[in-house]
Amino acid sequence: MTPSPALDSLRASTALAHARLESQLAVAAPGATRATYLEYIQDMHGWLRAFEQQLWSAPWPAEVEAASRAGKLEWIECDLASAGIPAAGISALPRPAFAPDLARQASRFGLAYVIEGSQLGTKELGRRLRAQLGDWEPRWLQGYGAATGSKWRGFLHALERHVRTPQEINEACAAAAAGFASLAEWFEQCRAQRAAIAETSET
Repeated sequence: MTPSPALDSLRASTALAHARLESQLAVAAPGATRATYLEYIQDMHGWLRAFEQQLWSAPWPAEVEAASRAGKLEWIECDLASAGIPAAGISALPRPAFAPDLARQASRFGLAYVIEGSQLGTKELGRRLRAQLGDWEPRWLQGYGAATGSKWRGFLHALERHVRTPQEINEACAAAAAGFASLAEWFEQCRAQRAAIAETSET
């Protein structure tokens, strides 16, 4: 697939923010454990629940198949429940002060670029964690399963068709950069909070 101007711009404008985010992912680092994975999805849940319903219930072109992309919070909740974390504990998880502007379609595409792109790494993450997870096959790590590649290509085709003008591309890039930055900051905050709690418990 030939990259579109929108995709080229998204990749270029979010490269640094994307790299910063990846540096925060303890779950992708050597030595990650089942506990690391559970911390990771709790943090992801806090970030996603601030806007997931609003994002995918907004108007989208039919080819995006927005309804099939919603529900990632449910994947995480399934994993947390199977790990013994009840619904009450999930609802009590903190959430970041991130309120993306989703009024414009281009901005929605930009934020969705962050979320949908993350699904590409789930299989590799699952392989890295296989020994630590044993027989457990977390729902989040399954992503779209065998349809992951086709879902991503479908999203990129829609991006190319519907984010075309310089203004639309700029809006999408700004939303994607804000999404990456917000998620990286959120991981940093959660890690610092856990460190503070651990330090307090040791004194």
